[in-house]
Amino acid sequence: MNLLKRIPIHYKGELHDVRLINFSIAMEEVKDKVHANIKVKDFNGRALISMVDVKLKNMRPVFAPSFFHFNYRHVAFRLLVEDNIYNKGVSKGIFFYKSFTDKSFIVAGGKLLTDYSLETAHITENNKEVTISQGKYHVKYCIEDTVNSSNEDLKNTIGALDRAYSVLGDTIRVTQIQREKWPIQSVKCSGFENTFFKTAKLEGAFRVFETIYYEWLPPKAMTL
Repeated sequence: MNLLKRIPIHYKGELHDVRLINFSIAMEEVKDKVHANIKVKDFNGRALISMVDVKLKNMRPVFAPSFFHFNYRHVAFRLLVEDNIYNKGVSKGIFFYKSFTDKSFIVAGGKLLTDYSLETAHITENNKEVTISQGKYHVKYCIEDTVNSSNEDLKNTIGALDRAYSVLGDTIRVTQIQREKWPIQSVKCSGFENTFFKTAKLEGAFRVFETIYYEWLPPKAMTL
């Protein structure tokens, strides 16, 4: 199965209604659950997860004709990692700790072709309240459309993220994300709950109100 994951597929598509719900957790909850060569970023003594909730549209491999595309809602716990030694002193990386969608065929394809921990979950949205549930665990939040006063440090940290690290066998791989722009804006978030973690604490939320055209480059093995 790992042979399929080694195929260097280059994707392109559109990001719609991007929401970034950022929360910190105790380092102990994740430090032993990532590869030893992936260093979890220290955020005031805690780990930081930037949960992305986004509608992906017109997704396709670049070699495929334009009529061959797929759409789905993607939710992911993106754990921030310390990779500043590769990026001139700026950390830009995340590790997909866990990812969700409510389309089983996307999960099946994701497990065959990627190593981003994609799983099935139930996703509902009602009067701005979003709930992602899987068995006895859930994440819940309510996000506003109005731009809020922002935490510039957090905004700069989240705005710099543009690469994802993953593990295939004993190999660390990195995937570059290319976007023409990334205009995240701080918004109010209320009613935050997260039972996937015992120590989750909301740190701030952002939205992107524009359609973002982006490319997901093939993963490359890291030289550590």
